[in-house]
Amino acid sequence: MTSSKLQSCIKIVFWLTLFTAYVLAILPAPDTIHLAPSDKIDHIIAFLTLTILAALAWQKTPSFKIAIGLSLFGALIELTQAIPFIHRDAELADWLADISAVFFVLLVRNAIKRFME
Repeated sequence: MTSSKLQSCIKIVFWLTLFTAYVLAILPAPDTIHLAPSDKIDHIIAFLTLTILAALAWQKTPSFKIAIGLSLFGALIELTQAIPFIHRDAELADWLADISAVFFVLLVRNAIKRFME
């Protein structure tokens, strides 16, 4: 498989993962799937995954653009959860967990890029 075909496949997986993360984030709390005992860890796992996929799919995109996009997505989740009939709790700490995962992956990405040059 060529590099461009692989990146196209990763982009599809990214968008499917993003959609799934959003749906799971807005389901009523009892219906939500948890991968860890803490919802903060769930947020970190989701955003580590999304950031890794984004970094692989858009290799030439500057890290700050990926960071802005995924940070805004995390904010969208929290704003949606603040809608009363969703019956979820919007928390600043959740968004900070999202952002911390994004920045961690992008720091590693940038370190690898520098090392490879």
